[in-house]
Amino acid sequence: MDISIALVNWNNRDYLRQCLESIEAAQLQSRCEIVVADNGSTDGSIEMLGHFFPWVRVVQNGSNVGVARGNNECIRNSSGLFILLLNNDTIVNRASIESMVAFLQTHPQAGAVGGDLLNPDGSLQAGYCRFPTLWEELLLVTHVGRRLNPVFPSRRAPWSAAHEVDWLSSASLLVRREAIEQIGLIDERYFIYSDETDWQYRLWAAGWKVYHLPGVTTIHFGGGSFPPGSKRYTLVYRGRMLFAAKHYGRPYSCVQRILFASAALARLVAWCAASLFPRWKQIASRQVEANRETLKLCVALE
Repeated sequence: MDISIALVNWNNRDYLRQCLESIEAAQLQSRCEIVVADNGSTDGSIEMLGHFFPWVRVVQNGSNVGVARGNNECIRNSSGLFILLLNNDTIVNRASIESMVAFLQTHPQAGAVGGDLLNPDGSLQAGYCRFPTLWEELLLVTHVGRRLNPVFPSRRAPWSAAHEVDWLSSASLLVRREAIEQIGLIDERYFIYSDETDWQYRLWAAGWKVYHLPGVTTIHFGGGSFPPGSKRYTLVYRGRMLFAAKHYGRPYSCVQRILFASAALARLVAWCAASLFPRWKQIASRQVEANRETLKLCVALE
């Protein structure tokens, strides 16, 4: 196989079907296989796959083991020279996938490549970033970064050609199998978020390069598995704390956790106050629990 497309699914049947239909419609010239790791879905995803996409290889994990492990299961059960990690809430096109494949074929030093993630209305999402800094952590927890730049932590720039970046979102990321065999699979301690940052940090450390292709586009709906009031930001902070502890050392981690704990405490107070109003009570209770969990992680996460 030229390409193995890896999809992790957890109760996202409709998005998954839409994504697979877009792959089918793309009519890729490259030899392609699709592997779906299902994390214990109960919404009919497995039945949908069997009925509409019987040629898709399905790995049933039985429970929600996370995105990192799900992607690893796809990689273990695939044979492509290149692995396309793809979120199930995406819509792909032939030109973009073939462009990424061609780039890796002609740039042997490239370990991974990706393009622009677009909202359904065509506007740009954050999709390529620098490795974290304390300044970026501050902009994240205060939400100032997103106010200053709608695609934070990406940078708007008139890119006209492929260029090196630190890391790309795994919502659409093509990785060379040879590079994976050298650095190993994704670290499964990351349930979701920062797993791709860690992986590409290891690519750079091993001498591989990561490239952003400005002409490559993938529509990404984003956040389909996280309803309002969910623990999404708790998981974001958890991933960033794991990454810092693994790669940046104790002084950085301590300052980072103080920032995250301060932000969580401020939000906890705000949501406790909001819970006094019937209109906000339900979402506030979930946010209070999420910020309590964030505070615990800041103290206890190893």
